[in-house]
Amino acid sequence: MIIKQQEVFFGTAQFILTNQRALYWEAQQMLVLSDLHLGKAAHFRKNGIGLPMQLSVDDLERLATLIFFFEVRTVLIVGDMIHAGANNEVALFREFIARFPDKKFVLVKGNHDRIADSFLSELGISAVTDELVIEDIHFIHHPTGHHSGRYTVSGHLHPGVGLRMPTKKIMHFPCFVLSEHQLILPAFAKFTGTDTRSMPRPALCYAFYEAGIFEVKLS
Repeated sequence: MIIKQQEVFFGTAQFILTNQRALYWEAQQMLVLSDLHLGKAAHFRKNGIGLPMQLSVDDLERLATLIFFFEVRTVLIVGDMIHAGANNEVALFREFIARFPDKKFVLVKGNHDRIADSFLSELGISAVTDELVIEDIHFIHHPTGHHSGRYTVSGHLHPGVGLRMPTKKIMHFPCFVLSEHQLILPAFAKFTGTDTRSMPRPALCYAFYEAGIFEVKLS
């Protein structure tokens, strides 16, 4: 797995964006991601659509690689960790967290995280909250559209950009979206679509693919 990095300043924080759908906050030794959607493939299988469990396995192995690479102390998931209740793929996360007994896993709840806090604790989640403030950074799942002097980091939108290639074909890339007081995270799960319309403007997007990360300006 290739990990490409892009440093950005946001409020008083210096973040490292990666092409692997997460950012690293070095000052806090914290990996930040959103929209893991554990159990989504199992939910589809339950409803007659055959999708492999390997989708979740691959997402978790990518997460493990990032944890080792950055030597993180805390993993912060900014909402939609679980897609639709408990199933066998969600149980994988208990085994995953057990591999990192010295790490703290924190969840800022999203609209899909409709599950008891006691169950999340059993999975190994150290703390569950609706929002989290660290220094001048406000973590909340759904972009609020207002800032009240804070710098907000959110998920939910699964942002992406569509770019016209020389062949005239339009290709879509997941991205981070950075505006004056808002940073929107890409979906960490690869089995998600991308929304190219519901983004703030003007903004600077950091789009990425497996081997790189690049800027796209939205006006």
